[in-house]
Amino acid sequence: MNADAGTADQAVEQLRLHDGRVLEFAARGPQDGPVVFLQHGMPGSAVPMDTVWGSAVERGYRVITYSRAGYGASTPVPGRPVAGAVEDGRVLLDHLGVRRCLVAGWSAGGPYALATGAADPQRVSGVLLIASFAPYDAKGLEFVAGMGVQNAVLFGAAVQGEQALRTAVLRMGGALRGSGPADLAAAMASLLPAVDSNELTSAYGADNAANVNHGLARGDAGWLGDLHALTSPWGFDPGSVVVPVDLWHGSLDRMVPVAHARWLAEHLPTARPHLRNHHGHLSIGVGSLGDKLDRLITRTSLTRPV
Repeated sequence: MNADAGTADQAVEQLRLHDGRVLEFAARGPQDGPVVFLQHGMPGSAVPMDTVWGSAVERGYRVITYSRAGYGASTPVPGRPVAGAVEDGRVLLDHLGVRRCLVAGWSAGGPYALATGAADPQRVSGVLLIASFAPYDAKGLEFVAGMGVQNAVLFGAAVQGEQALRTAVLRMGGALRGSGPADLAAAMASLLPAVDSNELTSAYGADNAANVNHGLARGDAGWLGDLHALTSPWGFDPGSVVVPVDLWHGSLDRMVPVAHARWLAEHLPTARPHLRNHHGHLSIGVGSLGDKLDRLITRTSLTRPV
C-alpha cells in the first residue's frame, strides 16, 4: 500500500488557494485538446485512472480533475453544500487557463458537474453525467430504493446524526483501505451485479484501489463531506442548467438506482438520456469515457478532437 500511495502522490499536483487551503489536482492529455473537467466519485481523488481516463486522452481530450475538499491532500471544508465546491473548480480552471470545457461527473461527481454547469455556462459547453445521484429531497423519488445494503446503510446513517454517520464511514473505510480488488468485490457484493463485479476484478479494480486509497489516506473528511452534501439541499436548482446534458445510466445499478436517472431526465431541461439495460454502476463508465464525450461534444460549439 505504501508503494501505491507513493505512485499516487507523484501523479498529482497541489494548488495553494487564496485562503491558504490546498487543492490537489491532476491533468492528462494534449495541451491543445478540448478540456474535460472530471468530477470523481465517492470516495475518490484526483489520482488518474487509465481505465477511466484513457479512452478520452487517447482521442485527444485533456482531462483535468481535482480531489474535493477533505480527500487526499485537499484541505477539508466542513459543511459545504454541493454548490460550495464550484468556486474551487473555477479557481483551478482559471489557474490552468481553461476558457471553455466539458464537465463530466460519475456517481457522486454528477451533482458537482451539474453545479458547475449551472454556475458557469459561459465556460461550460456541456455536462456529461454517468450514473449520477439525483437530489436527496427530490419529489417523487425514493432515494435509497433499490440500493445495495452498504449504500442504504450509509445514506440512512447520514440522516441519523453525525455520530451514526462517522461510525458507518469508519467501518466501511476500514473495509476499503488496503483491500485487493477480489476482497473488495466480495465485501461489496450487495452493490455489485455480475457486470460490475467483473469490472472490479479487472484492471479497473487496481486503478480504483489506488484512487480511493489516496483519497482516504489522510482520513474520512472528504467522504463525510460528500455524504453531508448529497443528503442536504444542493444549493442550486437542477432545472437551471441550460447547457446540453448527456445522461448515462445502467438499469442494473445498485449503487445509484436507475430511478435517479429517470428523475434527472425529467427535470433537466436539456437532458438527453442514455439508459442501458445490461449495465451497472461501473460497467456503464469503464473504458467508454471517450465515446461518451464524442457524443456530447456534437451538441456544443466545441470542436471534436481529430
